[in-house]
Amino acid sequence: MDGLIIVNETNIESIQLVQLDLKGTSRLVVLLGSKDGIRGISKKLMQYDDLVRVGKGLFIAGSNVGIYTDILQSLPSLTFIRTREILGIKARLDDPHAYRAYSIVSYSFNSPTPGQKKRVERLLRRSIGVRLRPGVLLFPVLRARERRKILDYEKGHSLLDSKEFSNQLKSMGAQTMRWSRLRLADHLDSVQIKEAIERTLNRDLLSIESKLQELRELSKNPLIPTDALRKQSAAVLRRYRTLKFKWKLAKTLWFFDAEKSLKRIYNLGLNTKYMIDGRD
Repeated sequence: MDGLIIVNETNIESIQLVQLDLKGTSRLVVLLGSKDGIRGISKKLMQYDDLVRVGKGLFIAGSNVGIYTDILQSLPSLTFIRTREILGIKARLDDPHAYRAYSIVSYSFNSPTPGQKKRVERLLRRSIGVRLRPGVLLFPVLRARERRKILDYEKGHSLLDSKEFSNQLKSMGAQTMRWSRLRLADHLDSVQIKEAIERTLNRDLLSIESKLQELRELSKNPLIPTDALRKQSAAVLRRYRTLKFKWKLAKTLWFFDAEKSLKRIYNLGLNTKYMIDGRD
């Protein structure tokens, strides 16, 4: 393997966020979409005593599900309940996303600095989670033996699971919440998880593709030193290798084949390197 190895809207903002566990028949509801897109729905949901907002686009719901079902149907959302069962990666299921166990991490900063934002982006690239909405990530829950085999591939190198990711954010001063051993309340919602996986891949690779395209334009400027372009190109390729390993594991972790997308970015990076080297 090359590179690094994979180991709160009626003044809703003034509501103090509370850490709540899922108990009994309670559920965790995740509203999908942008902050502006969920604003109206969040206000409507806040009218129900059965719902407690625990983050932007995140609610803990009691057992009286029917009273707000119509509201949730007006936009994409995911609802999770607690589960005791952790299915193995190799379990034979028609839809592995529908019945597997997940963890969810929610995080936020009061006033994030540019340095904190950059560090968060690095953590996101090194985590095995996929983005459900801004500040909310979904992680697969692995059995202990599978985790050691898949994530701890080489000593000293690993991608971040949900617990490690949450702890790293806390050390940076973020407010975090984490729920584990969850499964979808409605197995038909698994399509939303598949879409989140693909969106996360495209978002990861877009940053690299944009930087490579920028380097290709800069290479046409004879006033820019070749060595400076080579240094920038090497940094982009290092980032690519980190993401490459992460998304190659996606075939095992998320049952998603990212090979075609990775190959496209690899070819663009190689071609960019040749373009820069050809300036000499």
